[in-house]
Amino acid sequence: MQQESLTLSDFYHQFPKADLHYHLLGGVRLNTMLALADKYNVELSEMDAKCYYRAHQDETGKMKGGIEALTLLYSLMRTPEDYFQVLVEVAEDAHACGVKYIETFWNPSDLPSEYANMNYQAVTDALAEAIEHVEHTMGLVIRLIPSINREKSPETAIDMVNDMIAYPHPYVLGIGIDYKEHNASIEKFWKAYRLAEQHHYRLTAHCSEFGLHWRNVETGIELINIERIDHGYTIIDNAELTEKYALKGIPFTVIPSNTYYFKQWPEHKDWCQKHPIRAMAKAGLNIIPCTDDWHIHNTTSANCYRVMVEDFGFDLDSLRVMMLNSIDASWITEQQKQQWRMSWSKTFDSLRAKLAAEPAIPQEHLIQYRR
Repeated sequence: MQQESLTLSDFYHQFPKADLHYHLLGGVRLNTMLALADKYNVELSEMDAKCYYRAHQDETGKMKGGIEALTLLYSLMRTPEDYFQVLVEVAEDAHACGVKYIETFWNPSDLPSEYANMNYQAVTDALAEAIEHVEHTMGLVIRLIPSINREKSPETAIDMVNDMIAYPHPYVLGIGIDYKEHNASIEKFWKAYRLAEQHHYRLTAHCSEFGLHWRNVETGIELINIERIDHGYTIIDNAELTEKYALKGIPFTVIPSNTYYFKQWPEHKDWCQKHPIRAMAKAGLNIIPCTDDWHIHNTTSANCYRVMVEDFGFDLDSLRVMMLNSIDASWITEQQKQQWRMSWSKTFDSLRAKLAAEPAIPQEHLIQYRR
């Protein structure tokens, strides 16, 4: 009996993936946002809600942006049960795209303080309960990265880390930092990072996200001891540092759907050719494609890898390399990494063998990423 072939779309959806850069509230569905507003009698029309979602930008004529969406959602999520629901929905969507592992950011300092039950311990417990439900029902593993809101004070960041220390949990692996970087470079938060490191938490950070200077990446790695960089695109403007971090294998979680570069090159052809992810790969940096804000950015993990091939010109061998990079850069146990490297590679190769045809990429646009 002849084996049925796979389409490329099927392949993108089915091969195993890890998403190491996923903002939990960026994965809130539009209908869930509206349901939360209704639940708590918050005035929010469907059209106003759609303004936060890129998928509806043509319909609404405006896009309020990911950070604004997260700010609204933190105000709408008022019980630990809301966090349980959202994480389960995140897992359902990810599971449908072949995702096997997620490390998700959330911002404890943005919990609404007026609700007594909304504290770090209560929400962590709810998220942990959801994690166990998801792993039991879907086989999807999720871990947590509490993250500093850099638009708040360094002292607030220290308070967050102290909450983590006071209530350690095996599903909480490290800390991150996000939100608008322009007036809050990472060195302002060195005490919070030092405290987390002293208590054996792993360290990552959003650096050089919005076209900002490469020195933010350098500061994160050299001064704060960041072991993984989220975004980091302008590092390519410093050839010496790019070569250094490529040789060291510093992981960079890169986001094809990044808003800044959509605005930088509104012409699709220009965006495909000039996106810094291509230059980062050519320089041999350790890159891992991730989704960032799944529903807010109108992307999926399957689409993330599709873009790497069909827009940015990576071949399927490159995707296999990046899949393995994602395992190596994760903060899961070494034993689990070894198991996944073997099983995911086998699954990837088996699915690839079923493809009716490999993607056709013009030679002048092709990237063969083999680090």
